[in-house]
Amino acid sequence: MASNTIFVEIKCSFCNGTGKDPYGIMSYLSTCCVCNGKGTIRVNADHTPCVHCRGTGAIKTLTCTVCGGKGVIPSIAGPTEVCVKCKGTGDDASNWALDCLECRGKGRVPKT
Repeated sequence: MASNTIFVEIKCSFCNGTGKDPYGIMSYLSTCCVCNGKGTIRVNADHTPCVHCRGTGAIKTLTCTVCGGKGVIPSIAGPTEVCVKCKGTGDDASNWALDCLECRGKGRVPKT
């Protein structure tokens, strides 16, 4: 079955397009773990910024668990509404570094 998904190349949010580990944890020469040193990533053309990491791709010095460090997530199909549990932040109320269990860190849920 053929896929109708269209992909685009965007600048890697985690390394800001440098292709290097932005935190230099292993070395300042280390390759970015998200883009593998390319500086760009391939994502779904219908995407939206990740609210959990605020589009940076990182939570502290780790890759965001919601977007995988890309800084964007695929858009939710159909009408949506703000998640009542996290109030649209994508964060768990007990710890901002964890994603909301209701919306999985997206800040929005399908409208019911």
